[in-house]
Amino acid sequence: MDKNILIAEKLLDSDRGLFYRKAAALSKFYETVDLPIYEGKPLYPSGKMNTVNYINNMVVDLSALDEYSKNYITSNFCRWYSSVPHEHAVGGNMYTHSMPHYERVLKDGFLSYYSRIEKIADKDLQEGLKLLLDGIKIFVGRCVSYLEDVNADKKLISALKKVPMHPAENIYEAVVCWNFVLYLDGCDNLGCVADGLLPYFDGENVTELLANLFENIDINNGWSMSLSNVYNPLTLQCLEAAKGRRRPMIELFVDENTPDEIWEKAFSLVRGSTGQPAFYNPKLLNGLKERFDVRKEDLKKFCGGGCTESMFAGLSNVGSLDAGINLLLIFEKCLNDNLENCADFNEFYDMYIDSVEKTVEIVTEEVSLSQQKRSEYNPLPMRTLLVDDCIDNGLDYNNGGARYQWSIINFSGLINVIDSLLIVKDLVFTNKKYTPEEFLIKLKDSSEDFVKELRNHNKCYGIDDCEVNAFSNQLSTCIFSMLEGRKTYFGQGFIPASIQFMSQAMAGKNIGATPDGRKKGMPVCDSLGAVFAKDNKGYTALLKSVTSLDLKTALGVPVFNFNITPDFKNEILKSIILTYMELGGIQMQITCVTAEMLEKAYENPDLYKNLVVRVGGYSEYFSRLDDEIKRVVINRTIQTPLKK
Repeated sequence: MDKNILIAEKLLDSDRGLFYRKAAALSKFYETVDLPIYEGKPLYPSGKMNTVNYINNMVVDLSALDEYSKNYITSNFCRWYSSVPHEHAVGGNMYTHSMPHYERVLKDGFLSYYSRIEKIADKDLQEGLKLLLDGIKIFVGRCVSYLEDVNADKKLISALKKVPMHPAENIYEAVVCWNFVLYLDGCDNLGCVADGLLPYFDGENVTELLANLFENIDINNGWSMSLSNVYNPLTLQCLEAAKGRRRPMIELFVDENTPDEIWEKAFSLVRGSTGQPAFYNPKLLNGLKERFDVRKEDLKKFCGGGCTESMFAGLSNVGSLDAGINLLLIFEKCLNDNLENCADFNEFYDMYIDSVEKTVEIVTEEVSLSQQKRSEYNPLPMRTLLVDDCIDNGLDYNNGGARYQWSIINFSGLINVIDSLLIVKDLVFTNKKYTPEEFLIKLKDSSEDFVKELRNHNKCYGIDDCEVNAFSNQLSTCIFSMLEGRKTYFGQGFIPASIQFMSQAMAGKNIGATPDGRKKGMPVCDSLGAVFAKDNKGYTALLKSVTSLDLKTALGVPVFNFNITPDFKNEILKSIILTYMELGGIQMQITCVTAEMLEKAYENPDLYKNLVVRVGGYSEYFSRLDDEIKRVVINRTIQTPLKK
């Protein structure tokens, strides 16, 4: 019988609950899934594998089924449910990254999970998880038998006879186990590798093993890993293993106490045109601790899921990103509906703020409703198995089981709105160069001369203008604070972020021309970056503009793309990063490339296939980007060292 039909039979067993049926189907999946080919790599599995979708844990190819089975499974299992308005789903729509509690599997082994599962009162949950563990056990055995048949490395075979079912005892077994759990979880995020492997480390050089681990997450389009500011020798090995790779995207916490060897290794990666690593401010951890009462011992397990979304590895169910409020779309509607009727700028500004607040209320209510529906219709057995405290709470991952739960709301187009409001204030209300009617007509026509006037306006974000900085702080504080006190269905509430990637192009498609100088249909701003190369006063001015925003509350995390030429000296680059952190910056990701190289890569992509740039919160091969996003990257201001 076709293996997809075998799996579907488990989903169609209407006598059991959704969790049990999905767990049974997952178990059957691991009993029948095609094993990846062994290619002599140090780790197994390696390379591309038919992993499970980590949002809904679907495991079956619907094309092999009859129409009744297709319809039944689609209506009952192939959804995670979202009622968030589509126009305010910029960058995410009830999207949930996660990472397993790798360290627990290494320390305890999966066999120890059975006794914990036995204590669960819910029989569907209990028996489903035991079935899933049975399937994993069979899958491990199948892998070992296959490796023996192809005369694989005996050391690898020996390790997989122990892990992940039994605890790891040395660094080799620990890395083999970490890799195996990564594949079980769909190759999403790697968690806190250096810290998690440290108990098994005895001075060995495991760079080759780590490089294979990183290659596996890269080839499967996985995402991030974190290196805390509590450094150990594995920190350097992780950085070395990341050379030449776009993924995993490394989140490196730095401060004035960071050792020189860490800085030097990090900067060698930065200059290698891989977009690695991103630099993080440890003060972010204090903010999360205060906001969500995070246990002190859990703070070292911070890992940004996906791009940069704040969570704690193996302990979190964080909506990332649950929604993305399109601030510029709201602005355009407010501009066209209200500008002609406003007596002064303050009246127009208040109308815009009121429109944003109403949208925030709608979106957050829909997120909460969607969480409720997801708890009813989309149980996630694998996440429930791998994320604490689901088993000990006796609750599904999507039904409130995880230790930490909050929702991240992305705010899109903030910088466009700042510049647009300032220009409306100046040209329409203060200097009265245009009447409201004239301004709207000229904006709609968007002649080259008018667009040039807007883009050259002397009041703009990115140049460290005191008036603009004060206004940026006022607006961002007002908008970010709109999430305070709003309740999620599960968890501790909402936090803001600003993470634009490919979404910045889609977000601008249905927005007309705007007063910041953006033409109709063009992308919105690049997260916290200035628009249209207006940041032309040097990097110090740019840093002060970015940190004028209310970043201390944007715990989601807000992304800052910093683009430099390769001729920055290490000590200057270190000073820039630490200054940014001292001013309140949370995250900085660096693309080190010249404008000439980007233009050449645009014209001859085959010659620059290994060129990696930072886009929003993630790193990507420049050649893989859509043409529109390539132009966004090319048009960024590339900072150069200050001349003496």
